Amino acid sequence: MTARQLFEYALIEINKVQAPSLLLEDYNYFINKAIMQYINKRYNIYDMNQQTSDDLRVLKGTASLTNLTLKTGTAAGKATYIATLPPDYLHILNCIVEYTVSSNFKCYKSGATFTIGAKRETADMGSQIINNYYMRPSYKNPYFYLHNANEPTVLNIPDTANTRAGNPSAVNIEIRYGTDPTLFVLTKIHVDYLKTPRHINLTQEQYEQDLDTSQALEFTDYVCFEIIKELVALLMENASDPRLQSNIPINQAIPQTSSQGQEGRGRGR
Repeated sequence: MTARQLFEYALIEINKVQAPSLLLEDYNYFINKAIMQYINKRYNIYDMNQQTSDDLRVLKGTASLTNLTLKTGTAAGKATYIATLPPDYLHILNCIVEYTVSSNFKCYKSGATFTIGAKRETADMGSQIINNYYMRPSYKNPYFYLHNANEPTVLNIPDTANTRAGNPSAVNIEIRYGTDPTLFVLTKIHVDYLKTPRHINLTQEQYEQDLDTSQALEFTDYVCFEIIKELVALLMENASDPRLQSNIPINQAIPQTSSQGQEGRGRGR
């Protein structure tokens, strides 16, 4: 499905008495907003079943981060590394850390590699982790924490069609795994994440041409129809259309689950 097709389908949905005319600049704004609303709703219940995974599979990306910086003087301990996530990062799905053993230790030989999943550390967990022996970070119990880089520079990514400009500044991932970074040396961070969707921009020239040359949406057709529902609801609300009250329940193809509206179920578990 292309951007122009989606525009025309939205016009069909709102083609009723007192339906407003839809300017292209309004469409470009509302369609990108509708896409982000749909993504956030589905991410909230990601991996609940195969369909919720398939809904966003076109945005799933993986990265192995090797440019790591040892961070010193932190309350979490000396074994704290920082790496920069890809510029198209949107939401994290999971995180796995990979160590290299520097010397013989227990059942590990010098030079061997060791991988283990990292847990997500929330802002309110910091004091509990420090004071609770069983929750303290270690090579067997690492944590990851996301924050923006404290740098004044911004990423030079143009906000145009076919780009994934989602982060004006770099997003850092911080791995915390104890007080000794010399025995188990962090060498790689493997992350699965959702990429920022491509920016949609339909021009007047593309709309007026006989041949549809507008960009193709990266989502499958059934997801595009779900995005149209989000778009139509935004357009009707913006125009104070009374049909909004009946449009949403009538066009509800995917039943709402009890988990929707709640926080995601522990990303990076």
